[in-house]
Amino acid sequence: MKFRFLPAALILISALAHAYPQPCDHPRLLLHAGEEEEIRLAIETQPVMAEADSAILAYCDETLNQPPHPRRMAGFRIERMQVPLQRIFYLSYAYRVHGDRRYADRAIEEMLNTAEYEDWNPGHFLDVAEITMGMAIGYDWLYDEMTAEQRRKVASAISRHGLDASKIDKDAWFYTAFQNWNQVCNAGLVFGAIAVWDEYRDDAVMILDKCFDSNYLTLTEGYSKEGAYAEGYGYWGYGSAFQILLIAALESAFGSDMGLMDGHDRFFRSGTFMQMMNRPSGLCFDYADSGREAAAEHMLAWLAVKTGDESLLYPEVQKLRKNHFSRMDMQRLLPFFLISARKIDFAKLRVPDGRFFTTGGLTPLYIYRSGWESEDDTYLGIKAGLISSNHSHCDVGSFVFDADGVTWADDLGLQPYLSLESKGVDLWNRWQNSSRYDVFRIGPFSHNIITVNGHRPDVYQYIDFTRTWCEDAQKGAEMNLKMLYWEDLKDYRRTVILLGEDDAELLVKDELRAGDHPAIVRWNLCTTAQAEILDDTCIRLFADGHERLLWLEGCNGKAAIWSAQPGTDIDYPNPDNVLVGFTVDLEAGESAVMNVSLKRIK
Repeated sequence: MKFRFLPAALILISALAHAYPQPCDHPRLLLHAGEEEEIRLAIETQPVMAEADSAILAYCDETLNQPPHPRRMAGFRIERMQVPLQRIFYLSYAYRVHGDRRYADRAIEEMLNTAEYEDWNPGHFLDVAEITMGMAIGYDWLYDEMTAEQRRKVASAISRHGLDASKIDKDAWFYTAFQNWNQVCNAGLVFGAIAVWDEYRDDAVMILDKCFDSNYLTLTEGYSKEGAYAEGYGYWGYGSAFQILLIAALESAFGSDMGLMDGHDRFFRSGTFMQMMNRPSGLCFDYADSGREAAAEHMLAWLAVKTGDESLLYPEVQKLRKNHFSRMDMQRLLPFFLISARKIDFAKLRVPDGRFFTTGGLTPLYIYRSGWESEDDTYLGIKAGLISSNHSHCDVGSFVFDADGVTWADDLGLQPYLSLESKGVDLWNRWQNSSRYDVFRIGPFSHNIITVNGHRPDVYQYIDFTRTWCEDAQKGAEMNLKMLYWEDLKDYRRTVILLGEDDAELLVKDELRAGDHPAIVRWNLCTTAQAEILDDTCIRLFADGHERLLWLEGCNGKAAIWSAQPGTDIDYPNPDNVLVGFTVDLEAGESAVMNVSLKRIK
């Protein structure tokens, strides 16, 4: 698979001046004057909206007694750089909806403090983007509440630290990116441009020109035609959330997105992808740099309204209610939930009916889910793709599997970046020998794949499915993985399949042929169940009154239980997991078929 990288200068040369109308009067971003009444009505009539509003007000009341956020560095990022955006967005919302002047005054105080930062850290432009967005919302929403001098200071900071920062190519490399940086940085800058359009029109037009000439890169390369986000569940919550805000800002200020999303229907299909990424266990299909927990994705409210499929919100509302708005992705953007969902009748949300999701693209996926209303439902997720793609792990060929309320096949998910960067891990180098792949949760030894002779797979080889099954009696996918293991294997094909309408047996069939040297094959399964070796070919897994046997057939091997604790000063511990599996020794040129089944006993 080829990747395109366009130099920033080429994009700038190609940028033709677009004709933009004059944006509407302040407030022009997201919520017009008078629309607050619709939110108040929703709070009065919809318990979910009332609880969201209460969570925002509680945060605002706590913030009233806190000093403005200082500019301190944590590695190469501003420490907790999301705080100004969250404080200004929440406080401005609270003032507009509830009218308490204390909230407006505290938001203005936060903006004036942030305006005095020496810069907004253009070397890590995500900081610039998020701070610019927060300052833009506050400037726009509280325009009439600020003095002329306060407006001048805030607008000048947006121009100087936000819009001007985008003029330095080495910092603004995101304009050539195919991933979430493109979406987040474009969104933040467009918010800033729209907010100060009247004061800095030429620079504002420049920002919109650059956005229209670069944002398509992520919209075409970052999503499959079925809507899957290549960087996974966690980064959909980041990149797509800001893409949604970008669209909403254009629509609110100019009356339409002015063609930004023309031809990009795959983005609007990504809501179904996110819906299917929810596992019955409360986890998500957490491939790549994603946390394990399926935090509530409240930004899906906008997509639910836009597409007319309000079932997209069904699993998210269940999570919001269960956790009382304490566990959600993009918490700093929660006011937008009340803006975008203000006309939804939450009592009438339809239960999703999707059971299968398959996709190609940069990260091919196979997903099966037996139902939507029980923690005992079955879930199977299988991943192919490219290890060296952005945020990916050594997990091509891996799978996750939930059934009977137990996570039988797990993925450990993300380890926080700063914990690795502070230890000298070259986390953002995706070459074959990068220390990124030495991290236990990222490298091959924690994932549900094979390793051969202790080697990591080839990170440059793209793998797609060769076959999928979406039938009640047979669910799963097949992959030819030999190019990942060319160093040790001549051939390698894997099939992961659920057998029987009651999903009683998961079969993983690995067909192998060793290369010119002997091959020691380690077959690995990461699980939350307890494990007991019964003999060389059988391991008993049990949890919460349920049992399954992990059974090796077709070749000789030796059962093993390995610790999921890396035992290094770099890696995080994994106390809730254990690694189980089998080792098989192959002579040079020898073929073997490893049929490993996970059969329900009770």
